[in-house]
Amino acid sequence: MPALQTGISATRILTVEGDALYSPTGHAEHSVLSSPAMIMEMELACVDSIRSYIPASVGFHVDVKHIAPAPAGVTVETSATLIEIDGRKLRFKVETTFGKILIGTGAHRRAIIDY
Repeated sequence: MPALQTGISATRILTVEGDALYSPTGHAEHSVLSSPAMIMEMELACVDSIRSYIPASVGFHVDVKHIAPAPAGVTVETSATLIEIDGRKLRFKVETTFGKILIGTGAHRRAIIDY
């Protein structure tokens, strides 16, 4: 496996539909990207970025802000960049955007584990 280093990154693309939706009013026409779906995409982008470097990891901290809606049917892009390595602990910068609009931003931490 190649050496793990800061700066590695990955990007995921998601169409906002199905289980990724939440409607604050209960009406389908008001459906937007749910916070749990956004956070899951952020975590998966982190995993994608380190997949070829380590055998396994687990998330242990999420600190994100969901700051703007992404309506049903649009495509959002989620990126994760490894910004810190502290022994077996990793810290990532994560962002979700809809075009040029920042939807969510923050940090996610993972720990490298052995099986």
